[in-house]
Amino acid sequence: MPITLSSARATPSDARAFENIVAGAMTAAGMTPLSLTDCLHKIQDYGARRHFNRNEPIFVQGEPANQVYRLISGSVRLCRYTPDGRRSVMDFLFAGDLLGFVEGAHQPAAAEAVSDVTLVAYPRQCFERLAANNAGVRTGLVRHLSRSLEGAQQHLMVLGCQNGKERMASFLLRLADPMDLVCGDRLDLVMGRQDIADHLGLTIETVSRVLATLRELGAILIPNSHQIVLRDIAALRALCAQS
Repeated sequence: MPITLSSARATPSDARAFENIVAGAMTAAGMTPLSLTDCLHKIQDYGARRHFNRNEPIFVQGEPANQVYRLISGSVRLCRYTPDGRRSVMDFLFAGDLLGFVEGAHQPAAAEAVSDVTLVAYPRQCFERLAANNAGVRTGLVRHLSRSLEGAQQHLMVLGCQNGKERMASFLLRLADPMDLVCGDRLDLVMGRQDIADHLGLTIETVSRVLATLRELGAILIPNSHQIVLRDIAALRALCAQS
């Protein structure tokens, strides 16, 4: 669930101040273990609210992983770049997602705003100290890392086992499923065709051709470049099941 900030006056805090606030929140709660979401809500004024414009970098690949971010609005792409500048879009994140919390000391990917983005940044050290003393937060962070790993494994299967048409069907379903969309519903694509191509390991020409094929099959309608109408979700699922 996204966190709604009641104040725009959020300012950064150091680790000790952060810990004192969390300790106070736990005492007030009768020392009941807090969930990750509960803790973020209680310390929301101790994060730093930040805004990023479309295509603006949030952090770059290889920089120290010193902050953890909670995405409030907009969409973010996680990208890996080769030394010669080629790009792979690893994932897309949306409101309510956590980003920047990784196992290593440096960010393995870059994070860039797909659309205008608002997020809240917290010191990573605070999360680590909080997790060391709170089972609920520790469990929440482990689940976050587990979901990230599961998503990466699923994406590898898509790239390794599916053709272009199947990859596109999987991508559309992955975006639609969390919103419980049904046949006839509209799916808004905040990302452009090049982002989709770099995520699915296709060329932008192939993306356009595959979308046209899905339209000819009656699975989708394409009102414009940023909207897809899901005409036949069962047909999309059937395509994914072929691989």
